[in-house]
Amino acid sequence: MAAHGQVTWNDDASAGGWIAERLGPFGPRVDGTVPRGYAAYACVPHPDGYGSLVRTTDDDGAPSALDVLTAVLASFTGDQPVHAGLWTGFSFLYDHGTDPRDTSGIGVLVGWAEDEPPPSEEEVAAAQAEAWDQLAPTLVERPAAPMLLLPHREYHLWTGTLADVAAFRHHDQSPNLWWPEDRSWFVGSEIDAAATYLGGSDALVDAVCAEATLGAHRVAPSDEMLFEDD
Repeated sequence: MAAHGQVTWNDDASAGGWIAERLGPFGPRVDGTVPRGYAAYACVPHPDGYGSLVRTTDDDGAPSALDVLTAVLASFTGDQPVHAGLWTGFSFLYDHGTDPRDTSGIGVLVGWAEDEPPPSEEEVAAAQAEAWDQLAPTLVERPAAPMLLLPHREYHLWTGTLADVAAFRHHDQSPNLWWPEDRSWFVGSEIDAAATYLGGSDALVDAVCAEATLGAHRVAPSDEMLFEDD
């Protein structure tokens, strides 16, 4: 594996090679994101109604939904490796071996008060350079390794402990796919959905649904996922 920044990216996508054949058709159903074949499934609504399990405006010191869910999963996982995948289209990612100023999905704008004279071109350039100096180190380089290719979605993979699924917390992002080495459960977050979905044993799903702070409920693989406008 090749180390970079916050995670150690996998050198290939073989860890996820089993997923595609167990998915249903790409689309709004649960089994388009979480593989078929698990005894039970659950929906975990996102705290902000969209995005991910990481709360984007959490100033009360409470643990994120991601923290709570990983704590529940811990007793079903032990110390085995956990694989995770991140969708390649997030703006904080930039192309391998390039300058993030050119290839990330983030830009820098300079503003000024309406009652003030506009800055000179030199002042604008200096302000943009200063902003990029602060921003660029926080962005994440895509790995050179092949991606996991699933219908209409591409993912960069890494492998670590269960705690490592929080690697991109400061970008308000949880993994889009994560599962343990023994594949006994699977968590999936479709990028356009307002909830995360998981499959596992009846006992695991019961435990997730019993955690009141998650607001989780059981679903079927054929159910439609929750979206922001629902």
